[in-house]
Amino acid sequence: MQRLVDVSQLKRLELLQNGSKTLRCHKIKWNEVTEDSFGMTNEDQLVSNPYQFQITANAYGRIHGFFINEVFFIRWLDPHHNLYSSN
Repeated sequence: MQRLVDVSQLKRLELLQNGSKTLRCHKIKWNEVTEDSFGMTNEDQLVSNPYQFQITANAYGRIHGFFINEVFFIRWLDPHHNLYSSN
């Protein structure tokens, strides 16, 4: 939890441009994963780009969500990295 608290202190640009192998923040490409959206009402109006990041290197999975302005809204916790499961 402390790591999530620390990450929440980062500004949007700091998270997106962070080169840390621990965070590995990047856009989700729906055509490369097991889902095709977050499945939310009005998602096309709310979500311009979906993102994922991890809070530790190769442990605890990923956090998926989206930004509205400077706020990252967590949509899914993915402890086993299932969004990118093998096809």
